[in-house]
Amino acid sequence: MKKVLIIAAAALFIGSAANAQDVMKQTGGEQNLEVLFAPLGGSPIGINGIKYRKFTSATTAIRATVFLGFNSTTDKTLGGGTDFEDELKTVNTSFDLSIRPGIEKHFLGTDRLSPYYGAEALIGFGTESTKDDQVYGAENEIETVKLSSQGMLTLGVNGIAGVDFYFADNIYLGAELGFGIQYEIQMEEKVESLNTSNGDINSGEVPGGSSFNVGPNVVGAIRLGFLF
Repeated sequence: MKKVLIIAAAALFIGSAANAQDVMKQTGGEQNLEVLFAPLGGSPIGINGIKYRKFTSATTAIRATVFLGFNSTTDKTLGGGTDFEDELKTVNTSFDLSIRPGIEKHFLGTDRLSPYYGAEALIGFGTESTKDDQVYGAENEIETVKLSSQGMLTLGVNGIAGVDFYFADNIYLGAELGFGIQYEIQMEEKVESLNTSNGDINSGEVPGGSSFNVGPNVVGAIRLGFLF
């Protein structure tokens, strides 16, 4: 009888260990990074900021998505100077910074499936500006004019729901959608204009505006991530 009990206990232990090995998703304490995966698109792998998650338990995660972007384009033409041979430049620049902190609550699901819901906030700031080389005076001198410069501030909050499917140990594919509100403030726009006769620059300001949006949103690609 004792041998039977020992064999039964050993079988139960081995079965429990095997089942534990079948669990491929988070159990608590893991960290997470992910990218966007669009296998049928022109760019199969992409990012919309760096998304980080920290699982404080098997069912709770804190998250943050950070985006930092800068872009500058320059167009050149001939037409400056006395002989109209000097280059004239038009420079457009933009800068964007946003952070989306949030929290997720995961359901137990299965050993491979982890559905969740949660919420995130949005704080964003951006600027756009245009500089243009212009010609003035009888000698066709060149002056750089800051045609426009404006900043934007964005605030919002978003309710989210999604699911992660672990197709291998600690590696998953996922999808996410949400519904939220977003308020954007366009700050005062600064503009300049050139007096083409004497080269004087006149400066002015255009009042800013605002926009308010409420509605659904969705991540437009499959999420591909890993735990570590």
